[in-house]
Amino acid sequence: MIKRWSSITHPRGWWRAAILVWCSMLLCAPGAHAQHFWDLFSTAYTTNVLAWTRHNDNPVIGPSGSTWKSHGTGSPEFLEFQGRTFLFYRGNGVLPGKGKTSSDRIGVAELLDIGTMRLKYRDLNRGFPVIDVGAAGEFDDAGVQGPAAVAFKGQVYLYYSATGKGPRRIGLAVSADGEQFKKIGPVLEGRSPDVLVVRDTLYMIYQKADPAGYKVYLAYSLDGEKFISVSDHPVFSGAEGRWDAKSISTPRIWVSGGVYYMLYGGSTDYVDEPEFFGLARSKDLRKWDVHPGNPVFGAGVHGTADGGAVWCPAINETENWFVLLYEGSRGKYNWDLLPSICMAWIAKR
Repeated sequence: MIKRWSSITHPRGWWRAAILVWCSMLLCAPGAHAQHFWDLFSTAYTTNVLAWTRHNDNPVIGPSGSTWKSHGTGSPEFLEFQGRTFLFYRGNGVLPGKGKTSSDRIGVAELLDIGTMRLKYRDLNRGFPVIDVGAAGEFDDAGVQGPAAVAFKGQVYLYYSATGKGPRRIGLAVSADGEQFKKIGPVLEGRSPDVLVVRDTLYMIYQKADPAGYKVYLAYSLDGEKFISVSDHPVFSGAEGRWDAKSISTPRIWVSGGVYYMLYGGSTDYVDEPEFFGLARSKDLRKWDVHPGNPVFGAGVHGTADGGAVWCPAINETENWFVLLYEGSRGKYNWDLLPSICMAWIAKR
């Protein structure tokens, strides 16, 4: 998650005010200002995508065992709730007693430590998924993936992409502790949601397809269940002739200093196989400015864990670093698709 600065005021005396002004000037110096994620990147994408360091042993959470995550992992999502940091993610595999068909499911772990070259976590719910596929005929009977979690009304509201009969829809499950969830049902047509709360309103960005590819839409809700789209038109899409012209996928948003930020996958050739992540910001979630140095992150070397495509960027801020968990694949959908959770980081300046 992105940390937020707190304001500090000292009302005693003009000299205290003068000291505060001087300190503020120091904090606004180029080196300190660049600690914000946006300011880490130059106007040259070739410099930006090479500024990251990848974990030597990627993937950091890879396919394992012979059950629900034996064929792949992905879609990492952080959430701070009740003094704990949760890490939601998807797995693909076969769950005992659920037939022989491989399906996507959502699990949760508690994050214990994260930093350069280290990721410590422990799976919760005895290692079993917390969101399973629905019963035959339900909207999510073929798979659940892409978790987006938020603390809302004192509980964890977890939204996810559902596959089943009919159009792609976004489902909701609710938990009081972040581990045991109750499904509520579908809330919106679309996929790959992400959510944040602004005062008493929950905002959701999500992707929908048109003949050209995926674009980003925006909706809001006062109760977390009934969503209203702000427009029939997308709020964000790729730029013709650029690196993200074909499709925008798996966007993630956060707010810092009253400004909204978004990391997103983009592709110039494929609908859902992004080769890069881009960065954008907005004051109202409706009009977005893209970073002049986009893209800011790229897929890895061919043949490595993330050499084919990258999705679902999740940022966690530490004292000196921004650590990125993301889904990568060494190949493409039509050859050697092997999704897994990878890790990279970039230093603050």
